[in-house]
Amino acid sequence: MFKFESGKCYRMPVHFGGSDYKPTELCYHDVVSMIFTYTTDEDLLSKYIPECFELIEPKIFIHFAQCRQIDWMAGSGYNLVDVSVPVRFKGKRDQLEGSMSLVVWEDDTVPICGGREETGVPKVFADIEDLHALGDKRFTTLSFEGNSFLRMEMSITAPLNETQMAPMRCQTRNALNLRYIPKVGGPGAELCQTILYPQRSEAEQGWQGNGSIEWITLRYEQHPSQAHIINALAELPILEMSPAMLTKGKTYLMPPMARVLE
Repeated sequence: MFKFESGKCYRMPVHFGGSDYKPTELCYHDVVSMIFTYTTDEDLLSKYIPECFELIEPKIFIHFAQCRQIDWMAGSGYNLVDVSVPVRFKGKRDQLEGSMSLVVWEDDTVPICGGREETGVPKVFADIEDLHALGDKRFTTLSFEGNSFLRMEMSITAPLNETQMAPMRCQTRNALNLRYIPKVGGPGAELCQTILYPQRSEAEQGWQGNGSIEWITLRYEQHPSQAHIINALAELPILEMSPAMLTKGKTYLMPPMARVLE
């Protein structure tokens, strides 16, 4: 008869056993990132900010990461696209600034399951092309069952100088998420928590350039579970696009520092 053991960490399906908790950082040894930043309409964007957060400025960050040589995946890898906004959390105990992910697309179910259940990262699946390189151009596309919904392209103009690289050599991000577990058989939440999940990046090389993104709206029948997400993001206007960034380096997830905010 299966029984839970105290001090063990479990993931679904739990009845095959748990593992000992080992507080350690999770290293992604080879990460290529392409980052886009643009200003949008504040009133429209505010509709998607949970009331526990305060929007700092109406900016959207789209972060493509091609992750390889991941320790906790036995050296394997996956691609992701994180769409986030800068927010401030003001609670009874905690006050801090960070970035809240509106949605995170990944092309592997292993990190999706862990991130959703354990730290509330709003992860969903998409087919994400590896980064294409053609001369000074870098580009990739997200799709679902053959339906493209996001294209990103960057034209490199110059490498980042040491002054620009200095703050990126070791940069910590306060990733803020809303962990929501729905009730069984009806409306409402079984669990709703604000989670801090710190991450650290160490850029070794960097470039800047001209970036462009293209959102492609989908009909319900093209993507029943995500069309409303994609179309909502597509409706947010791109008012001003900042220079795009391309970096190569390492990323560290910091589970021992993750906690529930109050």
